[in-house]
Order: sequence, then structure tokens, then C-alpha cells
Amino acid sequence: MKIYSLIGVITFLLGLIVIGEAIALLVGMHLLNKHSNPWISIKNDLLLAVDIITGAAIIYIAMVNGIMSQSNIVYLVMVFALLAHGYREWEYLINAPNKFCVNASLFAFNNIKLIGLLVVILLVVILKFIKV
Repeated sequence: MKIYSLIGVITFLLGLIVIGEAIALLVGMHLLNKHSNPWISIKNDLLLAVDIITGAAIIYIAMVNGIMSQSNIVYLVMVFALLAHGYREWEYLINAPNKFCVNASLFAFNNIKLIGLLVVILLVVILKFIKV
């Protein structure tokens, strides 16, 4: 398997995880939840929108051959996603009111996505500099 293919698969799976969790939370919190929920807020909805947009962009990046190390869009999308997920870490760690990661499960899953984002950006940077 070519290195580009392996990175493409990893990136595609990461995009699916990012967008999948956002859609699951969107449906669970807005459509299936019949009670008033303080988690639903402009800030948390904005973070869901960021996940949907960046997840879709990550999937697109993974599906387009050659874009992985040749486009600054990759860096823009990854940095934006890293900042959004890093913000959630910070919120959880300081125990902010109405935090996105309202429980340990969401926090753990956020860590998995954050690690995935770091791995992909590291692989893309390595590819750019070693010209595999």
C-alpha cells in the first residue's frame, strides 16, 4: 500500500468520526431530546457546525488524490479542527459552565479525535518535506 493511500484511509476515517459524532449529537440533542436541555446553546451548536464542516472537508481532502501534501487548505482545515477540539479540552479541564464535553465519555472521544487530527497533520507535514 502506498503511503498516500494509507494516509488517505486514516484521514477518511478521521473525517467520518468527526462528522459522525457531530451528526449523532445534533440528532440526539435537537431531535430526540424532548426536554429542555442547557447543553443546547449557540456556542455548542457552533462547535457542532464546525465539526460538520471540518469533517466533510477532511473526507473531501482524503478522497481527492494529491491534495494531501500540496494544498494549504489541508492545514487550514486541520488547524481549525484542532482549535475547536482544543477549546473543548480547555472547557472540560477548567469545568466551564455549559461545556461541550459534558461528561467523561465525550471528553475521551474528543481526545481520540484530537489525537487523530494531530497524527494526520503530522503525516501531511512529513509528506510535504520528504516528498514521498
